[in-house]
Amino acid sequence: MRRDVLTNSQHGTGQPEGRIELDPADHEEPTWEVRSPRKRRFDRRSRTILGVAALAAILANAGAAWAYWKITQPSEVASPPAITVDMVLRGRNDLNRTLRPGDTGNLMVTVSNDNGVPIRITSIRMGPGNVVADPEHRDAGCVEPGVRMNRAAFPVSWEVARNTVGAFKVDGALTMPHGVPKACVGATFTVPVIAEGVQR
Repeated sequence: MRRDVLTNSQHGTGQPEGRIELDPADHEEPTWEVRSPRKRRFDRRSRTILGVAALAAILANAGAAWAYWKITQPSEVASPPAITVDMVLRGRNDLNRTLRPGDTGNLMVTVSNDNGVPIRITSIRMGPGNVVADPEHRDAGCVEPGVRMNRAAFPVSWEVARNTVGAFKVDGALTMPHGVPKACVGATFTVPVIAEGVQR
């Protein structure tokens, strides 16, 4: 404990004329205890409750996002139905394989797709009209060559992109009967063909 002494010297002798003593309890300087604030600690039960609440919020948000996606982005988008188209084409015999009386030959078909969508040819058959030989052989006497397709229809699967031309071959599709004029041998024949297909 500290004792304060007040002195008053008028003569500068250092000798006190009077002395006043104060009780330490009357002049004790106040003191304060400064404590840093403590962080609040959560017990295990509180941490568990907070964790469950956070997980529930995440799942709720994820569920809302999934539901929004399901509504705005349907899982199955209906594709437009295929449209069946009929095309009248011209075919010819295979120039690399001479068509002879009583024999068969290949049919070459050229498909011109002027549509803005791709198509798939599914079958071909003989079209209306006559098979005609080239002018040179026709002038030589091949007027009625009798060339025909040897089946009512041929199933095919030909893909033709939009605005393109496709060339295809059907093996052994043509036949020339016996008894045709000799002028028909080695001729190029134009064959009317009907093709059926679908737009893709």
